[in-house]
Amino acid sequence: MIIDIHCHYTFTRRQAQPGERFSFEPAEENGRVALDSFVAPRKLRRPAWRLAKRFFGIDPRLPPGPGFDTRLAELYHPHLFNTGPVDRIVLLALDAYHDDDGQRVPPPETRRQPGSDIYTSNSLVLQTCREHPQRFLFGASVHPYRENATACIEEVFTRGACLLKWLPLHQNIDISDPRTLAVLRCCARLGLPVLAHYGEEFMLTTHRAEFRSVAPLLDVLRQLRREHAMPTTIVAHIATPATPFGERRSHALLLNALLGEFARAPLFADISAFTSWGKAGYLRRTARRQALHPKLLFGSDFPVPLALPRLRRTRPHEHADARAQRSWIQQAVRIYRNAGYNEIIFHHAAQLLPHVDHFSHPPAGDGPPA
Repeated sequence: MIIDIHCHYTFTRRQAQPGERFSFEPAEENGRVALDSFVAPRKLRRPAWRLAKRFFGIDPRLPPGPGFDTRLAELYHPHLFNTGPVDRIVLLALDAYHDDDGQRVPPPETRRQPGSDIYTSNSLVLQTCREHPQRFLFGASVHPYRENATACIEEVFTRGACLLKWLPLHQNIDISDPRTLAVLRCCARLGLPVLAHYGEEFMLTTHRAEFRSVAPLLDVLRQLRREHAMPTTIVAHIATPATPFGERRSHALLLNALLGEFARAPLFADISAFTSWGKAGYLRRTARRQALHPKLLFGSDFPVPLALPRLRRTRPHEHADARAQRSWIQQAVRIYRNAGYNEIIFHHAAQLLPHVDHFSHPPAGDGPPA
């Protein structure tokens, strides 16, 4: 079974729907219907957003809201549901930015304001997995500074979460904070892997540049290994830089850790976005490092577009082969295979992730579908 472990699922103004929800994500907040997914106002004003509209063929006059989100769902559909080598897709929630006191702040209006550029609730992803149990797996996201964060982790795990997603430099997560350590120990006890982004980030605001380096994560994992409390940890994009000229120290540190000190520990990385413009240079470079492949997992980073024109210049036959698939996710598998990646990368997640068949065969005591 091939699983894409890194797929985002975001809308501009998706309101909370009735049905099965998590206790920490109420359908109403302050007397108003809550949002299950949003893109922040500051993000909507950036030139990159206007370029994205044009790229996807969305009317530039269309405002964020139900009409826009209907169009987004139409655009997502062929990529998420077309048949091909990928059998299952992990849809990722992304919890909101929380300040150091554990308070969630409103969607930011300006560049200087802290807050989430995008947000997707666990409840929205859970409902989508319920609706399409043969297609999607539940990638949860719970900020460790939330009140009762460990109880929230146990709740999402009980409902079928197969991993926990964090983006520390954007969400404001200090990996060495006692609250974070408590969540990591909880994940280790439950068997819930953590997918964390370290290294540079291009699409979302870097609120805490000091959380960019992978070094503090490795220090924390050393401590947890000594305690026999290290969760399975997956570092997104192998901590590669966002551009060809970006900072590479985290990538180098992680490679050394994967092949050396943590070679026999549950530390892994995903190769998501290596088909994008910013990271395509690492596609073949990493393919040649066959000794590293048992430590890698496949991910697409959808809806980040594929750099097919760049591929066409370097490997025309591979470009033609990938274009045979309509879905970017399915195309990515063909690109990686053509580049020479070992098959273990595509099939590893099926053995590593819990709850792979949770929604197809709900365990006793699990709640009914929404």
